[in-house]
Amino acid sequence: MDVILDTPGTRLGKRKDMLKISVPNHDEVEVPVREIESIIANKGVQITSQALQFLSSYAVNIIYTSLGKPYGIYTPFANVGTVFTRRQQLLAYEDWRGLHLASKFVYATIENKRKLLLYFAKNRKESNPKKYKRLRFAAEHLAEMVDALELFTKKIRKGERISNKRQELMGIEGRATAIYFREFGSLLPKEFKVLRRTRRPPTDPVNSLLSLGYTILLGYITTGIAAAGLELYGGFLHSDRSGKPSLALDLIEEFRQPIIDRFVARLIQKSQINTDNFENSIYGYRLKNEARDFFYKELRKEITGGKESELLFGDNQKLSKEKSKMKLNYKKEIVKQARMVANYLIGATSNYVPFIMNW
Repeated sequence: MDVILDTPGTRLGKRKDMLKISVPNHDEVEVPVREIESIIANKGVQITSQALQFLSSYAVNIIYTSLGKPYGIYTPFANVGTVFTRRQQLLAYEDWRGLHLASKFVYATIENKRKLLLYFAKNRKESNPKKYKRLRFAAEHLAEMVDALELFTKKIRKGERISNKRQELMGIEGRATAIYFREFGSLLPKEFKVLRRTRRPPTDPVNSLLSLGYTILLGYITTGIAAAGLELYGGFLHSDRSGKPSLALDLIEEFRQPIIDRFVARLIQKSQINTDNFENSIYGYRLKNEARDFFYKELRKEITGGKESELLFGDNQKLSKEKSKMKLNYKKEIVKQARMVANYLIGATSNYVPFIMNW
């Protein structure tokens, strides 16, 4: 399971062979460390050195966040993987392999944007023909970019490097995002309508939900990368910067629309989240505690394809004594994709195939 510690003043410690979670104004909870895959800790959460060492021995990643934005990642030495895989990953930055992977990440994010717009259009062909035509038109525009990227990938030569082509790829991705987000935002109810992506801080409820969802998703991506023995900070599409998990930011591009964007749209369209569930401050829009707990619970179901398992989600949540069986879905796909990146880098495959929505 994955543990999200979201309440300021929460303390994570160790007691014998168990992790002890203390949340203000709640009973203490003990969790078997072997059942934890990752921890997301918000600002104001304390993790003792004994707990940190204990988690490290079980190769548990910790993602530190503040106001919905990751600012640090703890990856134990137990997750270092093979030296050969990491050497090839770093060498690939200087040859055609890095450019190949970067182009595939951009291809995936644009193709998934196109498919999600078509998914929304399908349900509006009879009920809203005007909106149907707009969505189809936007999807056709994105299809042209996808075709151009396929041609771009085929023309990559062995002497080419990602550093020489990054701006071109990021430019294509940026144009696609502007087209997509304008149509995505117009699908939502009047009080939620938004036409551009804003991040720090999120200036409206929709951007707040997307940022929160992407932060949680980044935790799963980080765990998948660690499981594949890859270097978290050695990305290709996203440039290097101290403390920036570039490879995680690369791989997350394949999963934003299939998981988070569709999930957020569903919550809003079904009125499971409304504007009263938000508070606004100098830090931007943020979900209130009760709504945030609901968001976490439902997102976990979305990612795992099953029911909520034993989990602590900040306020007003306790661990269930009965475990729920759940079918792995996107969680499996994330690990699978990370391993496919590793296989491509070490030469086990000649081509990297990104994750594309199949509906």
